[in-house]
Amino acid sequence: MAERSFVTGATGQIGLPLVRALVAAGHEVTALVRDEARAGAVRDAGARLLVGDLAATEALTRGVAGADHVWHLAGGLRGPGVNADTLNRAGTEAIAEAARRHSGLRTFTFASTCAVYGDRSGLWVAEDYPPSAQTEYGASKVAAEELLRASGLPLRIARIAAVYGPGLRFMQAESIRAGRAWLPGEGRNHVPVIHVDDCVNALVAVGLRGDPGVWHVSGPSTPNLKEFYAAVTDATGGKPVRFWSTWIPSALQYGVARRNEALMMRLGRKPRFTQDNLRLFTASVRLRVDRLEKELGFTWAHPDYRAGVAASVSGG
Repeated sequence: MAERSFVTGATGQIGLPLVRALVAAGHEVTALVRDEARAGAVRDAGARLLVGDLAATEALTRGVAGADHVWHLAGGLRGPGVNADTLNRAGTEAIAEAARRHSGLRTFTFASTCAVYGDRSGLWVAEDYPPSAQTEYGASKVAAEELLRASGLPLRIARIAAVYGPGLRFMQAESIRAGRAWLPGEGRNHVPVIHVDDCVNALVAVGLRGDPGVWHVSGPSTPNLKEFYAAVTDATGGKPVRFWSTWIPSALQYGVARRNEALMMRLGRKPRFTQDNLRLFTASVRLRVDRLEKELGFTWAHPDYRAGVAASVSGG
């Protein structure tokens, strides 16, 4: 009998390839989607669709019922009129309540983030390092982790690095190719990165074979932002990223971001330029991945970010 998996956030940059990987592995996959009309790729991947969001109690109950495994990926930094706490903590509380009522669940894998560590000045951290979030997004993920720990679920927490790959926003490939890439900070901070293919494979390995606890889902190489985007520049033939903190004082950046965020939220729109974005792009931390390698025998398809970036741009 095929194993049954339930995936939230199935239309996202990680969710869709995760659905494809699980279906390819022989799983019967049920995917939670907010809009069926926009979820054709999820259906084409072979998943059964459930329409709803993390506030749809009936949909969550139906998705979890009968599942052997849950991958909870839905969440975000901001949405139209909603903040990170609503998307991450409150949404996780709802699915945890549904999952607690299903005694047959074997694993529950939660997609957290390396942002829970905040700015560690480039320090290498292992999975037992205490969170010290410095953004609303990171704090909301910490809160979600804590309520899941208290739930008694068979929990795996995946603290995921910045994910890059073909077409993904973090790459900034089109902006670099067009010579209009501007980012906050000075580019000297270390950022954990992982190719989307390796991210999905690690999530599958953690969710199916990993012991309960925290797992770092990151590549073994951790460049600083200047190094990472230099690799994108080389691969695209574009122009280097310009880091605006060289010219614009931090106080001015945060003041403008705060006003923009407040305005967009009043208008019920998703803000793009926020204080969280500034902090996330200037924080510096490096993730140890020894546990992933030693306990699960995990091997990366793209262990070096430079080769991974080149493959992403070329379509390889």
